[in-house]
Amino acid sequence: MHHFLSIVLSCALVIPVVSQFATSLVTAETQTPIVAQSSDQVLPASAAIVTAPMILTNGVTSLAGGAQAEIANGGSAIFTFTITNAGEYVIEALVDAPADNCNSFYANIDSQPEGTDMTWDISITKGFEKRMLSWRGDGSPFTPEFAPKRFTLTPGTHKVIIVGRESEVLLKSLTIRPAP
Repeated sequence: MHHFLSIVLSCALVIPVVSQFATSLVTAETQTPIVAQSSDQVLPASAAIVTAPMILTNGVTSLAGGAQAEIANGGSAIFTFTITNAGEYVIEALVDAPADNCNSFYANIDSQPEGTDMTWDISITKGFEKRMLSWRGDGSPFTPEFAPKRFTLTPGTHKVIIVGRESEVLLKSLTIRPAP
């Protein structure tokens, strides 16, 4: 009986050490530091400050009218959020982009989009679907250069600025999350 208790006690002491060692090995193998990041932040369209010709109707924002807009005359939907940890972040959106001629916005964080390279071309949806914000950059509407677009942010308050480009594309919400 004494021998049995010694074996049980030895196992009880070894298992946590082996478990801790295994965790260290996994971290060392991946060479990815474990860093606590802010949790995902969901920003509904109703939280945006909207300027014409962008409109907010029934909890959804879109560009009013039927024509394509330029950055200077597309209005905006500005979403404010705060992060506590510096790092790279991505934006996932709940959007409805029903066709090739109504599936894009201009987008940026903390400043007005500056050119067509900041065009967010959204792949066609069937109703509202989740899509990652990307930038066309030197790519094309079907193969953006920055997909998804990663934003390097410092702790504090930031603004996502969405500018209308094509009508009938609908934006219901944005989710800000640490980049994978």
